[in-house]
Amino acid sequence: MRRLTGAAALPIALLFTLTLVNAAPQQSGAAYGNAGTITADELSTYLHFLASDQLEGRNTPSRGYDTASLYIASHLRQWGVKPMGSTAGTKGPLQAYFMPLELVSSQPNPAGMKLTLNAPAMPGRAGFGGAAAAAGPRSFDYGSEWALGGGGAGGFGGGRGGGAMDPIEIAGAQLVFVGNGYVINKTGTDPYKGLDVKGKVLVVAGVPAELAAMQAAGRGGGRGGAAANPLGVENTDFVTPQAYAAKNGALGIIMVPTFQQLSAMAAPATGRAAGPNGPAFQVVRFQAGRPASVPAVTAGVALTNALFQGERMSGAQVFEGAAAGAKLDSFALNAEKTIAIQTAVTRLAGSTQNVIGVVEGRDPILKNEYVVITAHLDHVGFAGGTGSDTINNGADDDGSGSAALMAIARAYAQGAARGVRPKRSVIFLWVTGEEKGLWGSQYFAQFPPVDITKVVANLNMDMIGRSKPPGYTDPPTYKLVEPGEVLVVGPRVSSDDMGAIVGRVAAEFGKLKINDFYDTTAPDATHDNLGPQPNGQRIFYRSDHYNFAKVGVPVAFYTTGIHTDYHRVSDSPDKIDYALMEAIARNVAAAGWVIGNAPNRPKLNAKLPDQLVNDMKAAQAAGWGKLTPVPPPLPTTPF
Repeated sequence: MRRLTGAAALPIALLFTLTLVNAAPQQSGAAYGNAGTITADELSTYLHFLASDQLEGRNTPSRGYDTASLYIASHLRQWGVKPMGSTAGTKGPLQAYFMPLELVSSQPNPAGMKLTLNAPAMPGRAGFGGAAAAAGPRSFDYGSEWALGGGGAGGFGGGRGGGAMDPIEIAGAQLVFVGNGYVINKTGTDPYKGLDVKGKVLVVAGVPAELAAMQAAGRGGGRGGAAANPLGVENTDFVTPQAYAAKNGALGIIMVPTFQQLSAMAAPATGRAAGPNGPAFQVVRFQAGRPASVPAVTAGVALTNALFQGERMSGAQVFEGAAAGAKLDSFALNAEKTIAIQTAVTRLAGSTQNVIGVVEGRDPILKNEYVVITAHLDHVGFAGGTGSDTINNGADDDGSGSAALMAIARAYAQGAARGVRPKRSVIFLWVTGEEKGLWGSQYFAQFPPVDITKVVANLNMDMIGRSKPPGYTDPPTYKLVEPGEVLVVGPRVSSDDMGAIVGRVAAEFGKLKINDFYDTTAPDATHDNLGPQPNGQRIFYRSDHYNFAKVGVPVAFYTTGIHTDYHRVSDSPDKIDYALMEAIARNVAAAGWVIGNAPNRPKLNAKLPDQLVNDMKAAQAAGWGKLTPVPPPLPTTPF
């Protein structure tokens, strides 16, 4: 499917056409509310819009994503679903269904980038890739000789903590080389012993061997799915150079480059060129709770050589030692060698939104408790390259879950209109920015519009539309379900009560085979053992249900698995198994009905995975879960 531009990309008539769905007659299974009215034809109708070229891949943020939000909000209003979004300052009838997230993009302004090293005359060998540096002040060109960001300086998967970029102003600071900069308690490693870093800039090279091995094996996981840190728990078992610098008064970090970073600096383009989906954004509200950090830059060849000219080790020795994972001893650089760094940043405001509505429960007490059913509405937008098809339509990921959630909301709303209503309230939540790092679900869990202790369960759907067609073979590390089957993740890991509900519904009503292959946090003989080794896919940590788990909510995540069209332009509506999608949507609706009417809420298991326990403690310490009114729409919120 080709990329569309200009006015032809978003025909107004198509944007606001409401899909009128005639509910099918109530089928067997009346004990499960109105779940039996969900049909494959209904799901196909919704999905063909959400995965159309006109929505341009639903990147966060984008006009395609905003159009999808308006499409869903218009249906919710038509069906009589009560809005749970902004209550003040709204324009028109649809913004009340939106939970706005303020975004910011911080981009370096090359014209304002300055880095100067002032060095005394010092003997020493030439460094790697160039001649020895001369004495006196020397300026280095931004982009080709240094760059913003510190790679691993922020720790495991870190950088500068993922926050918005701030301008840097460092004048005449001395430098200290600290090896890889990690304090590791189990080995008694302290690269700062005997060194004073206050008011100085740290020079860091490489990462500990355990992290290097993990990076070499490519075991980063995916969004939210990074493998467990082999060093243990951050700030308990180990301290990153970023954290140490911030705590002990260092002014900044200079990273010795990797081969990959040198290749990027050698490319013709400099700075952070925006890709086909525009600049990178961050959620403004997430920045306040991030750990303290210091600015970080990455040196190029010339700057690395100049830093180590006349020191105990040459730039070549440091570079090669870091690449080989060798232990590099710390030392203070010559006291007369100082560095000044100044950067300029251009900020661009943006916004996105969750879509949220509720069908209130019938019980005067239990209606103040909530079952939250989720799917992520975003996808990855345009693909790079110059081919004829540049739109990642995201039919399965997660158009399928979003379309199913629409059908479930319609079934509950139409059932409620004729008195078929659960005791507890049911919230329907389409979350934004899942592909960026589970933004929307984090926002709900961190700043909930209801008492988070009253959320009794989360049912999440992500990629529920595919099954193995004839002749299909799974890639080496992926698993896709057979027709009539669904993978459920979460109950076995964290809540036997949720497992009993999911199993009962599948057996009695849904006629769906439940597969628990990914319902684990550690591979064994029958679970998540396809690789990558030794940690597997770690699916439990990789979708929006996990942010609910962090605040103590029992979860069940429905998916049909990962396939060869994942995050490709070939993830299209024609490949969906609509019969299976119907069965899963009905099962989720029915499970929500059972939980919504149960006398007792599902409980978490007494024994939970260590990583989940640690993440729950971190979320609590960061103040997640405090009741927070939904803010008014932002200037760029669609209406």
